[in-house]
Amino acid sequence: MQSDSRNNTMDRVNDKKVKKKKSKKSETPDQHELTESPKVQTETHHEKMHKKKNKTKELENVSLQTPTDKKKKRKLNEGVEVVTSLHKVKDKKAPTAESQELQKPAKKKKKRANMTQADCDDKEQEEQPVMITEHEEEPALLIGTRKRRRRGTLLDEPEVDPNLLNELKDFFPKIESRSSHEINKMIMYDLPRFKEFRKQGIVLRHGRFSNAENERLRQNVRDFIALTGVKNATKLFHPKRFPEERQELTKMKKVYKFFERIAEGIPRPCHDVFSRGRKVFDGGNYKGRFTEEEVKSLLKYHSLHGSNWQKISELMGRSSYSLEKRFTQLNTAKKSGPWSAKEEQRLLRAVRDHIVTVLKSESPNKTTPKRVGREILYQKLPWFNISLKVKTRCWSKCREKWMSILAVRMSSGTCRGKKTQEAKIRLIKAMYQLQVEDVTDVNWDDLTAVLGDVPPAYVQAKWHQLKVCYVPEWKTKCFGDIVDFLYERALPGLVKDCEDLDDNELKVDQKQSFLLSDIFRDINEDHCSDSDEESRQKEDDKSS
Repeated sequence: MQSDSRNNTMDRVNDKKVKKKKSKKSETPDQHELTESPKVQTETHHEKMHKKKNKTKELENVSLQTPTDKKKKRKLNEGVEVVTSLHKVKDKKAPTAESQELQKPAKKKKKRANMTQADCDDKEQEEQPVMITEHEEEPALLIGTRKRRRRGTLLDEPEVDPNLLNELKDFFPKIESRSSHEINKMIMYDLPRFKEFRKQGIVLRHGRFSNAENERLRQNVRDFIALTGVKNATKLFHPKRFPEERQELTKMKKVYKFFERIAEGIPRPCHDVFSRGRKVFDGGNYKGRFTEEEVKSLLKYHSLHGSNWQKISELMGRSSYSLEKRFTQLNTAKKSGPWSAKEEQRLLRAVRDHIVTVLKSESPNKTTPKRVGREILYQKLPWFNISLKVKTRCWSKCREKWMSILAVRMSSGTCRGKKTQEAKIRLIKAMYQLQVEDVTDVNWDDLTAVLGDVPPAYVQAKWHQLKVCYVPEWKTKCFGDIVDFLYERALPGLVKDCEDLDDNELKVDQKQSFLLSDIFRDINEDHCSDSDEESRQKEDDKSS
């Protein structure tokens, strides 16, 4: 019995030894050093605890690199395949990543990473033109540039079919100046319509809408409302004002081809017809002249909301078009009445500077030519910028004043006295021969040949004077009736007063270019400063 008990105790001791050996084998090299190193045994208890804390922190930092964290890093460094390849190798070899990373020493891990990078350098240089080393820590910058590139690709101009573009050029020669999005829309919506108009012998129209076009637009909208059951035309052209029905309206307009239907029978692009419809079917667009209270409110809301005309339109109950147009004519420094000599000098100088820059850009040597074409003197002038240089007049007054000055200088003063009487007769006869039923069909540039070397605005002003002076209740008459009345009633009296006029001469020879020195001959470079002008205005106010 005693031998059996001794054997049992010996077996228990041996089992304990085996377990200790197994536990020693399972320990990491770092833990083995902590337990068996003689240096550690000789250290104090406080130093042992401090070193244990440092080791545990290192192990925690290593263990924090879980597979999910590694995936996040791979997403941040998509352009670099070195990191992803390393993680793939580790995932295959180590299903339990945390336990093996705890068992591996940090030094061996760094060596292995360097070896794999060196082996993969050649493949990565072939696939990725830009490499990022271990020391470059710019994942945020890379992500930012990649996002901007993606947005750029989304905003890139779409391709345009060159054959369809050439077909569209036959109708709009300067179509290439527009964006690719606009060109593709015109190809989709307008090109078939333009071809059909050409078959019917109808010429495309530009500029101001005629009365017939406005009536056809209203009829097309009425037909569309009858087809879809929409109660108000404003919902079709201003769906943002109806947020609850906006989504349904958008779907319905796509299903029933809203843009093509409202442009039926109107030889213009669908976009131009839609823009016209937004003005016609806007309840706040035709409300007469602005009152003084509305002008004050406009200036107040503009100071608060800037050029957000849609917001100001909601506050004032007028259309954004009328508000923007009225604001361009307003300024606290603007005044009315006769122009002073200094104001004219600033106007002439502003127009001349613009024309000189245009001529320099067109000349091959970038020099200022001595002559200027007639059309450059009155076409596409930046009147708003010119008014800013004049400072005391709105853009419409600047334009009106310049056209009156230009008419005298282009004609060398010949459009006065008896010549004006002859010009009236020629203008009435030429307008009657045109056989035009709408004022929008009148080509005012062609009619300048009737009056001589004058801008088209001067011809329009003369025609307006004829209506006001000779046609009673002209506002209630259509354009054709006004022309007939002037030709049948007013013309015989004008001919009697001008007996020497040759009836066969309806056109006058015109110059195609003018000397800059003749048009801007009296510009005084020593103009007054702003302070002088302000003091002069104060003196005028005191005297008045």
